[in-house]
Amino acid sequence: MRLDHINLSVPEGGVDAEAHWLVDLLGYRRAQPGPESAQLGTLHWFEADDGTQVHLTVDPEHHPSKRAHTAIDLGEQLNPVVAQVEASGQETFTITNDGRRQVFATDPAGNLWELIGPPVS
Repeated sequence: MRLDHINLSVPEGGVDAEAHWLVDLLGYRRAQPGPESAQLGTLHWFEADDGTQVHLTVDPEHHPSKRAHTAIDLGEQLNPVVAQVEASGQETFTITNDGRRQVFATDPAGNLWELIGPPVS
């Protein structure tokens, strides 16, 4: 079993900012939605090198959770990605859990992300 994709909501007008977050800061690339995805209203797909995807759904009543979050393992890329996230104006906070550094940040839509690095030496 492996995670295939997550679907995050974004407010109306929020897709471009979210795409910048996913592509330019986190390293995802745009992916082509399946031909039947228009029925679901999920036309904004992004894919990581391992094939996992993030789908965006525009929700006019978008209310991000304060605790629910998406976690991605960035390994050795954690520090450069966090530097880019912080340079973009997003605040972060860091914890160490199970011997790994975990940096939390919210995306432009207010969704919480956990960015995980390699084991702390």
